[in-house]
Amino acid sequence: MEQHILCRVRALRLRYGISLAELADAAGISPQLVCKIELEPRRRTPGHEKKLRRAFALLIDRRRARLDALETELAEGGGLFQPVEGDEYGS
Repeated sequence: MEQHILCRVRALRLRYGISLAELADAAGISPQLVCKIELEPRRRTPGHEKKLRRAFALLIDRRRARLDALETELAEGGGLFQPVEGDEYGS
């Protein structure tokens, strides 16, 4: 049985909980192309690597900003079980 070795793009994406759609959107390419890049070595080009590196950097910045906002909100105090108005999930 052939052992499948993951491309580093896929390994990093899976390790850090980045969806195929999220990475593709950040890179400005289709999820199908990201999948092909991950699975088919002949599809990989220096241009794709450059786009994907920029996409990872963008996602890091986005996540850092959201986590900084979470840290600030937690530092402002208040109980975690207090009621809140509205549904602001994902905003």
